[in-house]
Amino acid sequence: MPTTPARRRLSPAERESQIAAAAIEVARTEGLAAVTLRGVAGAIGVAPSLVAHYRPSMEDLVGGTFRTVASAEVADVRAIVGAATDPVARLATLLSCIADPARDDVAALWADAWSLGRTNTVLAAAARDVMDDWQSLATEVVVDGVRAGVMRTDDPEEVGRLLFALVDATNGYALVGYLDRPAREGLVRSTIARSVGLDDSALVIS
Repeated sequence: MPTTPARRRLSPAERESQIAAAAIEVARTEGLAAVTLRGVAGAIGVAPSLVAHYRPSMEDLVGGTFRTVASAEVADVRAIVGAATDPVARLATLLSCIADPARDDVAALWADAWSLGRTNTVLAAAARDVMDDWQSLATEVVVDGVRAGVMRTDDPEEVGRLLFALVDATNGYALVGYLDRPAREGLVRSTIARSVGLDDSALVIS
C-alpha cells in the first residue's frame, strides 16, 4: 500500500514569509479586521497557535501588513508619476493612479486603517507614516509645477493635504455607494485643478 510522503517542515524564515503573505492576502480580500489568528491560520491551513507562535502580537501583524501594502503602492505610484514628462502631466498621472480601479482594494484598507487605528497604535503609526509619503509626493509635484510657472499656489503642502482629504472622503463614499465613480473622480480633479490654477481638462489623461 503506497504511503503518503511527509510534508517538508518549513524553516522559521519560510514560515514567517508564509504568514506575512497570507496576512496580506486576507487583508486585500477581506479587510484589515479579518487579519486575525484564525483568519491568517485558515488561509495557510495551519492551527492558530502556530501563527501565534511566530506572530504573538496581532497589533504588529495588522500594522505591519498595512504598512507593507500601502508603502508598496506609494513606491509604485511614485515611479509611474516620475516617468511623466512635465509637472502637469505628473499631477494628472498622480490623480489617475489614485483613481485606478485596480487600487480599490488598497483604498478600502486605508478606510480600515483610519478606523482600526483608533485602538491599534502600530497601525495608526503606519497610516501616519505612509500618508506622509503620499503628502511628500504630491507636494513635490506641485512645487515643480510652481517653479516651472505652470501652476499657481502659495502653499503646495496645503494642496497635497487637500488632495488626500478629498481622496479619503471619496473613498469612503465608494464604500457605501455614494456618488458614482465619475462623479467622485471629477470632484477630486476639479478641486485640485482649481487649487493650482489649472483647467479641469489639463488633468484628464486621454
